[in-house]
Amino acid sequence: MKIRSKFWIENKGEVVLGGGKTALLLTMDRLGSIQRAADEFGMSYRHAWGAIKKIEQRAGFKIVDTKPGGRNGGAQLTPQGKAFIKKTDSLFKDLQSSVEKKFDWKFRNLSLK
Repeated sequence: MKIRSKFWIENKGEVVLGGGKTALLLTMDRLGSIQRAADEFGMSYRHAWGAIKKIEQRAGFKIVDTKPGGRNGGAQLTPQGKAFIKKTDSLFKDLQSSVEKKFDWKFRNLSLK
């Protein structure tokens, strides 16, 4: 058996960012393209761009810098966005690890199949 958990950050009761969008933004930064990251996640560019705008609005700061221009264009995380996304990703991974360790500790003496 395994335990599953999801984490997200809220601001004033609205979801700012969860694990899926964190992964999308890290992928976008790595690939330098919203379109390529969206393709990798099986979503449309429009959906990815809308999610980014919503994240920025709810976070209260710019997360992504874009440079229009087709092949010469691109997208990357702003310095503040990069720090926020990297800390968020690290926190989510730490929390998941803690949850799994706690589950293993609590259920270690039970024979679960």
